[in-house]
Amino acid sequence: MQTNLLFKRILMISFIIFSLKSFGRIIVLNINNGNSDGSLFQMNENVVIGDKIRFTNNFNFAINQQNNSFISGPEGNIPINIQPGSYYEFELTSDTQTMFTFVHMNMVQNKYYNSRINLTFSALGVNETLGKTSEKLMIFPNPCTDVLHMKSGDNMQQISLFDSNGRLLFDKKTVNSKGNNKDDINMSAYTRGRYFLRIRNADGSYSKANVIKK
Repeated sequence: MQTNLLFKRILMISFIIFSLKSFGRIIVLNINNGNSDGSLFQMNENVVIGDKIRFTNNFNFAINQQNNSFISGPEGNIPINIQPGSYYEFELTSDTQTMFTFVHMNMVQNKYYNSRINLTFSALGVNETLGKTSEKLMIFPNPCTDVLHMKSGDNMQQISLFDSNGRLLFDKKTVNSKGNNKDDINMSAYTRGRYFLRIRNADGSYSKANVIKK
């Protein structure tokens, strides 16, 4: 019984570590919104860095470059090959990515589909934390440009920073002593974008939070 409980706890901790990409929200944009005459379908969304746009093929045939299908974004056209019922997913990494247009042109049937999503980026505070100390954890400033400060109501034992792909960028084990509840991370060398902070406390609990580097 105790062995099973320990195994479950290990699995839960592993899930916390390896599911850091789950912070972002997924927003779906279909290619077919009933506008086959070429008129522009538009939707507006408030987003943060780390959210994902899911460009979904709700036709019963594949859409790709061969049948004049593409996604137009701030950095040019994105080639696609999306099977029926499947999708192409794009993670937002910069607040300059404010508009995407999903296009399919059926020359034979004279049907044109234009679906656009307009994005407004909002500032992200530390409101997505996990663990018994979540209400006691403070990180500032957020967004940050250089040094990120951390202050916790509990003693911090390990500090880890991951990028949006889940890669470990920074890992520091602290001395387990009374009053060890403050620390800093120098963010100046990292590019603009969204990062994930995970803190292991002396009592074994975890806290994690979103960090924005601007």
